[in-house]
Amino acid sequence: MRGWWWVLLIGTLARGMVLVCDPPTGGLGRLEPSVIADNLNAGLGFTFEQYGTTYRAWKEPLYIVGLAWLTRWMGSSGIPVMFVQWLFGLSTAVGVAWLARQLLGDPLKATLAGMIAAANPFLVYYDTHWIYPLSLDAWLFVAVTGTILLATDAETRARRTVWAGLVAGLALWQKAALMASGGVAWLVACLSASRHDRWLTARRAAIWLGIAVVVIAPWLSRNYGLFGRLLLTTDSAHILWLGNNPWSHGTYSDMTGRRVIELADPAFLSRLNGAAELHQYDLFLEEVLRFIREQPGRCASLVVARLEAFFWFSPNAGLNYTEQEGMIYRLAYVSLLTLGIIGFVLCWRRRVERAVRRRLLITAGAIVGLAAVHAVTAINLKHRVPWELVLAVGAAEPLGRFAERLARRFSRRRLL
Repeated sequence: MRGWWWVLLIGTLARGMVLVCDPPTGGLGRLEPSVIADNLNAGLGFTFEQYGTTYRAWKEPLYIVGLAWLTRWMGSSGIPVMFVQWLFGLSTAVGVAWLARQLLGDPLKATLAGMIAAANPFLVYYDTHWIYPLSLDAWLFVAVTGTILLATDAETRARRTVWAGLVAGLALWQKAALMASGGVAWLVACLSASRHDRWLTARRAAIWLGIAVVVIAPWLSRNYGLFGRLLLTTDSAHILWLGNNPWSHGTYSDMTGRRVIELADPAFLSRLNGAAELHQYDLFLEEVLRFIREQPGRCASLVVARLEAFFWFSPNAGLNYTEQEGMIYRLAYVSLLTLGIIGFVLCWRRRVERAVRRRLLITAGAIVGLAAVHAVTAINLKHRVPWELVLAVGAAEPLGRFAERLARRFSRRRLL
């Protein structure tokens, strides 16, 4: 319990230092969620203007509706929003500490993992500079993965599977990609289970999926009433197109920061602009399928490039940051990646129970599922924050061993 206080302290100090050293001039940055929240408060509904038409199911609604409620009752000041985002950022770090305890089995290493996660550059920066749900998304990833780990234990009670399904359903209200993450985690759980427990694990996975669908059903019903289709969002086809078209580099923009849509064929843009929301959805899907048929090699190379970017760097990484900020992040990530990989190798090689290795595989499955989603759609480096959180768990293994050796050496000197 005392370790959690260190996690909270490091996370609070990191965010406070960023605010002091680099205060957000002009207030927190506002992106699309703020626009939709303002429209909700203005009585315009869950709407967003894009490409000459009004979208009514642009994104998942959880953060946006919460943001609208918060600004309605607390005013337009960014301080309440920042406070809530800090809470999710710090809760994410505590969740990583818990996850590390499940995987590494050591309270010191769990505390170190939580401290690393608490100072994650992306989470700290977005919590202090933007009105954006990055910390909420990260918290939901940890919650989905953690509850699956609990539910896949053969000796666990059925209610843990129910809780896991409820958490997954909540995640669907915010970030649909987490269902792919959870789905692959359950697949790994089934494959890694003993022959005796495999059927039980498969049944629990089906229950998990069914509960998640029930939880998201009201949103699906609302969209079915609007469009006559079961859609989570109508922007999903647009995201798919951003990463799969002749002008794409696999991300949202080119090497100079120009949006991919600005490079598109004028004939396509003329068909797109002003078309109805569902028609734009179909147009984007149509263009993606055409690109796959006509340029399969180029499409495959973009998938590989996005997969590489998820675990390494994208070609246009750091365009929106100063050179110094970009260098700091690169050094931090390379260090984290190195320590994380070393840590997981060390953890796998030491004598641990089969159940611990299975938890490691399930966690890896959650990351593979998320990476797969962004490999076939579009990638931005902030999308890999869950991977960085898992790396924090791995990095805690060698750092914890180093700290233990230092402590033993210091105690010996005192005895001498």
